[in-house]
Amino acid sequence: MKANNRFTIYRIGIAIGIALLIGYIIVFISSIPSGDIAFWDKMKEAFDSANEAYRYFLTGTVVKWRSSGAAFNQSGFIQWMNESVPIIITGLAISMVFSAKQFNIGAEGQMFLGAAVATAVGIYFPGIPFISTVVVIVVAMLAGAGFAVIPGFLKAKLKASELVTSLMLNYVAFFMGLFIIKTFLRDTEAGSLVSLPFQEGSMLPLLNERYKWHIGIFIAIGITIFVWFLMKKTTWGYKVRMIGDNQDFAEYSGINSSKMIFQVQVASGAVAGSAGIIELLGYHGRFLWLYSPGYGWDGIIIATLARNNPIFVPVAAFFLSYIRVGAKIMGRYTDIAPEIVSILQAVIILLVTAEAFLSKWKQRSINKEATKSNKDLSLERVGEAK
Repeated sequence: MKANNRFTIYRIGIAIGIALLIGYIIVFISSIPSGDIAFWDKMKEAFDSANEAYRYFLTGTVVKWRSSGAAFNQSGFIQWMNESVPIIITGLAISMVFSAKQFNIGAEGQMFLGAAVATAVGIYFPGIPFISTVVVIVVAMLAGAGFAVIPGFLKAKLKASELVTSLMLNYVAFFMGLFIIKTFLRDTEAGSLVSLPFQEGSMLPLLNERYKWHIGIFIAIGITIFVWFLMKKTTWGYKVRMIGDNQDFAEYSGINSSKMIFQVQVASGAVAGSAGIIELLGYHGRFLWLYSPGYGWDGIIIATLARNNPIFVPVAAFFLSYIRVGAKIMGRYTDIAPEIVSILQAVIILLVTAEAFLSKWKQRSINKEATKSNKDLSLERVGEAK
């Protein structure tokens, strides 16, 4: 088991390294100048441009480069923290379902609809500090859980593919959410389709007012601890993981797999439902999404990188949001498009999910550890015999 865990860490690290190398090569090639210039001068200019771009990309999130030297980039750091919050939460939601070897492609819709429904509470519920905030988040979770009942029920009772049903329901949730905002909650004095502002008492407290650093990061960490405890330290979580490891054995052991699959789908929907409203309460102050923000899809990436372990979900989310903020800063100061992050994400996910990638190394590591364990056990038995 130790060898397997060690191999997973190595493989993810190597996948990230390969992705960064591919990204650098792409940046280098795109930086080669045109015109009648000597070949080596072109290479030198492209090399210098690629190095500068990657300096902003890899360090710009936390370092502000000035002519006088480097300084702490407070705005980049706060943007990093804020952007990590929703994808931590959706990553946790997806990891719960993935642990049971099920799918929840509907986290995007559950998050969007949860935010739209909870917006009504944030606008009209009395703005009592803390209490109002909690009520708004709980309503968002209930809306997300309620919408997750549909694919969960169809899977548990009718054996319908949760991959298809949850995916298709994303569109239903999206247009339902926009209908709620447009019909009942729209701010008619605004120049675009946005909701009325939230009550001041419903908003999350700010740690930094200038850059709107809200306490959502601590809420996300709190949810992480709760999901980790639920999945790793409770009987319910053990049953979910057993279904994922071997559903036939789980049923033979007396576990009602249909019931557990339904429950984990609903629980995942509740967690996903809170992701969007926390960002709106902390940063925007009203519902303003005209299109799906994509946090539910990001959650799939996060859960995959974290290998469905809730405790590693924040690490994966911090990494993903770090390179995204770095890419935006790189695009701001250089001619390199920030969309390069999409290439890095694709390469990392392909390598992490590819079972054959470094599989021989994995097998050698496991065999070596097993041989060492057997040898130690033999020596121990010899010692006992003496």
